[in-house]
Amino acid sequence: MPKLLIKRNSEWANKMKTYHLYLNGQKFTEIRHDEVLSFEIPEGKYLIEARVDWCGSQPLELEFKEGEIRKVEVTGFIFSKYLFPSAVFTLVIYMAIYFHFQINSLFLASILMFFFGYLVYFMTFGRNHYLRLIERA
Repeated sequence: MPKLLIKRNSEWANKMKTYHLYLNGQKFTEIRHDEVLSFEIPEGKYLIEARVDWCGSQPLELEFKEGEIRKVEVTGFIFSKYLFPSAVFTLVIYMAIYFHFQINSLFLASILMFFFGYLVYFMTFGRNHYLRLIERA
């Protein structure tokens, strides 16, 4: 019987949230932070999706054949693991400059707005691209 291995990466964003996994539109399991799950699945074609809150992923179509092992990785949106730490670091620097020197840095404020806009896009219009399912070899 074919096997499906699903791995969720360790990420700062959504660390406390559980992702819900769907197989052909039906919820079949949940995956937590830095977890690996293994399933035996009958042969055939399947659509796999991941969701968290109102956001989700694009469906990943997989075809399983006898004795085959397929590996899928669930991650956040592109650059998500760099976005949050970078935004917090930039905010701390901005606040330190503002309160210590009474200087309003337009450059740092622009970077913060870019980070905020990027995040807002993935939580609104790009909500079905908030998570990614990637097949690994």
